[in-house]
Amino acid sequence: MKLLLFSLLATAAPAKGQIYADFTVSQGTSSLGTFRARLDHEKAPRTCANFIGLATGQRPWIKVTTGQVMENRPYFDGLTFHRLIHNFVIQGGSPNGLGTDGPGYVIQDEYHGDLRHTGRYLLSMAKSSSPCTGGSQFFITLEAAPFLNDKHSVFGEVISGRSIIDGFTNPVSFPTDTTVAGASTNNPAYLNRPVTPITVNSVSISGPDLAGFDIESPALGLPSISGTRLKPSRDSLANTFTVSFDRGFQTEHLISYSENLASWTYFRTIRSRDAASSFSYTLSGVIFPRFFVNSARVDYGSLQNPSPDYLASGKQISISDRSGNTMTITPTGTGSGTWTHSNGSSGNLTNLTTSDATGSTGTIVGTGVSAHFFPLANLNATFATPAGPGNWTSLGVVLSFHSARSGWVEGSASTTTSPATVNQAFTISL
Repeated sequence: MKLLLFSLLATAAPAKGQIYADFTVSQGTSSLGTFRARLDHEKAPRTCANFIGLATGQRPWIKVTTGQVMENRPYFDGLTFHRLIHNFVIQGGSPNGLGTDGPGYVIQDEYHGDLRHTGRYLLSMAKSSSPCTGGSQFFITLEAAPFLNDKHSVFGEVISGRSIIDGFTNPVSFPTDTTVAGASTNNPAYLNRPVTPITVNSVSISGPDLAGFDIESPALGLPSISGTRLKPSRDSLANTFTVSFDRGFQTEHLISYSENLASWTYFRTIRSRDAASSFSYTLSGVIFPRFFVNSARVDYGSLQNPSPDYLASGKQISISDRSGNTMTITPTGTGSGTWTHSNGSSGNLTNLTTSDATGSTGTIVGTGVSAHFFPLANLNATFATPAGPGNWTSLGVVLSFHSARSGWVEGSASTTTSPATVNQAFTISL
């Protein structure tokens, strides 16, 4: 069960802007035509800016199989819709066509109370089960899917060429694989893949509001992508190759190697939690006569990292839903606390713990993008008696910080009867 956090301030809904994405698509060698989506850049600016930047090539991205930075290269052109569930969604934006990759970086989730999965034609971001793991994959709804609200970021709607979207609901015209070698419940990448590829030939962005929409605004919190300056050294006797570089605060450095400068292979990601000069990383088993190393750099420095004392004694965290219900937790600073609810009930916490999902110093070496951990904190609470109208007995959530004292929450709540499904927001006060 998922506990999701919502925006903190209710604002008047602005008039719908005019930025459009025109998708030209085909099935095999047959053209299906073009459909147009209106992008809700006023209500989902971060998500729209990222999509526009990828579609136009204005945003650099990383070819994750090689670790190379791709500049001025439209991202979506030539990619397929790798997933089609005729009564649910059609999904694309994965270079490997399996739905297991992206642009080499991730962006923060973005939810607005007016943008709901209310029916067919909604354009929304795909991601994993973890918060803030979207990057390039998107889907278009083929039916209402309210269970996706505030779990996936809606950022547009198909407004013309809808007959193309309607056609995707027909399993005769657009058959999909249901039993494929290698696919399983635990590895469903090949399931629901169109038998005849459905390809996004191009995505073109236009509209009178486009020129005034700054997709590079620092307020959006999008990562910046560049190369890493490396200083190499080789020890032929030990068969090692070492690169030294200045790692940055909240950055990921994607390391790739080549034997000939013509083809590159992605190797490791170094997640840097704090800045350090002359950091060294050694590759072992290097027996090739010629060997080269490259590194792409993804800077997430603009993301708000959780303060280590946000649950210190004297502070409070308030979790609120759209109906005005608020649960306020007051820590003692010694692993417990009290709670009050806006309905007047209150009680004690027998356990209250938190941890930064990534830590604050050092590095983590892995094989995949994991920078979504940077703005996250884990919060766990146990209630001495059932809490609030939902009868919570325990709470295990992830807080995604969008500012020093507010953001979004995702996780689960245990109750006296069954797990709770609630959508919430949090603020922190001194």
